[in-house]
Order: sequence, then structure tokens, then C-alpha cells
Amino acid sequence: KNPSRNLLDAAPADICAVMATAQKVARAVKRAFDAGGVLIMQFNETPAGQTVFHFHVHVIPRHEGVPLAQHSRQMADPAELAEHARMIRDALDA
Repeated sequence: KNPSRNLLDAAPADICAVMATAQKVARAVKRAFDAGGVLIMQFNETPAGQTVFHFHVHVIPRHEGVPLAQHSRQMADPAELAEHARMIRDALDA
């Protein structure tokens, strides 16, 4: 929880902690969405697509043959997000 703008100024120990958590969440996301794979994305600075300026990763379930949607500045439907969060929490507890 140490402050950093992105990966470029995060402490190495913090990067390790974030990636360990990303692995745990990625396994749960793969289960929750019955995904064939999981994409981990991380953006650094505006030209690279960063729009939220703290260090974080995106964990995206991937299915064969489904094209990847472009990173968006629009928030998804809150009810859909709540349901997805529930599915991931359930998978974390499994």
C-alpha cells in the first residue's frame, strides 16, 4: 500500500507483492469466468494508456476466439460489476 504512480516508481518489494496478489486473483478470475486464459495488463504513463495514476494491474479473463476489447475510460454497468465481483470472491473462497 505504499504510494506510487505506476510500476516505474514502485519499490521492488511492492511490485513483488502486487504480482503475488495478481496471481491469486488471476487464478480466481480464470475459475469464476471459466476462462481459457487470463491476461494481466499494466499501463505506465498517459502515452501507454494509463488513466488511473496509482500502481495497479488489470486481470482480464480470456476466451478462445473472443476479440479483446479496447481499454476504455467508461465504467461498466454497476450491477454487472457487482455480479462479477461476487463471482470472483466466490472463486477466491473455493
